[in-house]
Amino acid sequence: MNPIERFVFEFNIRHDYFECHEILEEVWQEGQRQDEALVGLIQLAVARYHHRRGNTTGAQRTYAKAFDKIERHRASLIASGIDVSYLLDHRDHFTNKIYRHIPLPVFPDVIRTVALEATAPDLDYVTHKHRLRDRTDVVTARQEALQNRRDRSI
Repeated sequence: MNPIERFVFEFNIRHDYFECHEILEEVWQEGQRQDEALVGLIQLAVARYHHRRGNTTGAQRTYAKAFDKIERHRASLIASGIDVSYLLDHRDHFTNKIYRHIPLPVFPDVIRTVALEATAPDLDYVTHKHRLRDRTDVVTARQEALQNRRDRSI
């Protein structure tokens, strides 16, 4: 699967919005497709993640940014298999105050590819994934940076 198909798989099948963010951020940072269309999808996944966890204020702000980018970069996303017209026409389903899973609308070719990989998600895991991952390297780097700041101030 290409990165967009992997994104759709995680979004629609596993509901793993955190992983959606990781997939496209990696592509965007590698410069394979440095465009705002990817940022729009990344922001949509981030908004879904916040929405599901009850951070509706953050979700609503991020939805606004995401839908703005998605609308402005419609052609690129359509070429990637995203049904942008349907998505934008139904954006209110995403931004409803009460979270519920809503699949990202895609064209049949993407549906076929993604369906071949389909398995049931572990929703508890994907909801709290950021708390369950190994962050030893992040914590160590933060501690080193703090120590360096302390050393400089002495």
